Amino acid sequence: MQPSEVSGIQYLVPSNPSPYSPHFSMNQSNKPALDSNQFLNPLYNFYIPPQIHDISPHSSCISSNSTSDEADEQQLSLIIERKQRRMISNRESARRSRMRKQRHLDELWAQVVWLRNENHQLIDKLNHVSESHDRVLQENTQLKEEASELRQMLFGMRLGHPNSTSVKVDDVALEHGLS
Repeated sequence: MQPSEVSGIQYLVPSNPSPYSPHFSMNQSNKPALDSNQFLNPLYNFYIPPQIHDISPHSSCISSNSTSDEADEQQLSLIIERKQRRMISNRESARRSRMRKQRHLDELWAQVVWLRNENHQLIDKLNHVSESHDRVLQENTQLKEEASELRQMLFGMRLGHPNSTSVKVDDVALEHGLS
């Protein structure tokens, strides 16, 4: 409760402002007497004094309680405000962390796609080079066989006709596509 909200507090004052309890009265001889009805009736203990007095909000008793209540409320509101700021800060930090994680995950996926693409290109190149290598090996084997055949033919021509070797070598070269 704020001080500006207090307009007045009411309290009850007994009609007989005696220093004794309302269950305790003074008889004619000014000796205290105890009312025995208070033990028989349980509602008898709930005594309601008939007079009501107002207390202004500026009285010293209320203002000291009000000030301490006000300080407690301010401290409580400060604690609540700090908790809310911390909660908001934590949520924002968690959101930033999730965004960083998502960005990192996106970068990793982009890298995976790039590496897979690069891998496929390298596999295609490897297959192409492998096929070329196989073709070159087959050509090499075929050329070696042709060279061997040509040497044998040349050797056979030299042995058989020593004068006509130049004509026959040219004819053999033309047969095999060599010129």
